[in-house]
Amino acid sequence: MRTRRWMMPLGMLAVAVFLCLTLLGSLLWPGYSAVISSNAPNEHLTRTFMHLYNIFFCVYTMAMSVYAYRNYRNCLRVGFTILFAAAFLSLLGYGTVPIGIEMLFVVNNLFHFAITITILILTIIALFLISYGYWKQEGIITLGKFSLIISCLFVALNLWHLTAILTAQPILGLVQRLTFYTAHAFTFVISWVYTFRLRLRS
Repeated sequence: MRTRRWMMPLGMLAVAVFLCLTLLGSLLWPGYSAVISSNAPNEHLTRTFMHLYNIFFCVYTMAMSVYAYRNYRNCLRVGFTILFAAAFLSLLGYGTVPIGIEMLFVVNNLFHFAITITILILTIIALFLISYGYWKQEGIITLGKFSLIISCLFVALNLWHLTAILTAQPILGLVQRLTFYTAHAFTFVISWVYTFRLRLRS
């Protein structure tokens, strides 16, 4: 599939766009904990970056799904397909509903809350399936172990994030970004490996 040659780097590009979004948010309104909100200053500018990130990530996960179906067995096929479903849901859901982390449990944000929980569950399932697929089904030990570490960290950080919300901890923004960038580390590494066609099996 020739299009894969330009689709695979979109994972790294998506991470770069999200990094720019985080830095831009910090510069435009220091101390603001949510990356995107309906009440945020310069909302339209930052939302543009978020849309770019979602589009790049969605196309990248679609490419990985197609590649997995052509080259790997069931766990990686299902794992990357679920990850694509989560990316597509994020593209549709966050494109229509503003994000307001501080008001997460207000009625106006219930739809966003439902989308967030669904995406989290899908992502966690996908990560564990991918780690098992690489490690046990395909014998790609390095990526398997890396994916498993990311999966465990992602679960642990999300539990910490939930605890921080419920207990109103002042480190909510930090935990949120650690959670984001754990998932982005996975995206960047997998995208890097397939973009530059690194040797996977020993």
